[in-house]
Amino acid sequence: MRLSWLFFLIAELPALLSAAKCRAAPKSLQNVQMCCPLPLPNWGAYNSECGKSGAQPSCRLACIFNATMALQGRQLNLAQVRTMLERAFTNPDIIDAYASNFATCASLVPSKYTELAEISRQSAACDRHALFYSLCAYSRLMRRCPASAWQRANKHCQEASAYIKSCAWPALKMFMKST
Repeated sequence: MRLSWLFFLIAELPALLSAAKCRAAPKSLQNVQMCCPLPLPNWGAYNSECGKSGAQPSCRLACIFNATMALQGRQLNLAQVRTMLERAFTNPDIIDAYASNFATCASLVPSKYTELAEISRQSAACDRHALFYSLCAYSRLMRRCPASAWQRANKHCQEASAYIKSCAWPALKMFMKST
């Protein structure tokens, strides 16, 4: 009995240590603009298609993602995401950073959608998949920001980036709770 208990502890120790490490998130984790001061997407470029989609971010983004075919059902079409980003941004480094982040979020958002929906304070007036993909990609700029924009000398940004590297899901949950 003791031996099986010891094996259990040894097997579970990494998960327990990781969970403990991920509890203490740096406050700077929520301030993406401080660490990666990039322009926000120019979603106004889609006014002709989505100008009447309403003021709710979930409705506006759902319209844009559907109009560009970046969202097919509830799944991202990454080729269309890049095309959508190329219309919303002019800088190739920003497009690449966001495209990479959307690729990471492509599997995370569907698998964690129910939990994200429970913690998000954003309106559910429209389907929130596009909104959650966008917030996920934006929050990951703390991990993948163009080198020209990353505030590498800022200690708080270094802490936030290190936290996201080792605690990606807790970091996203914390970010979502604050938006």
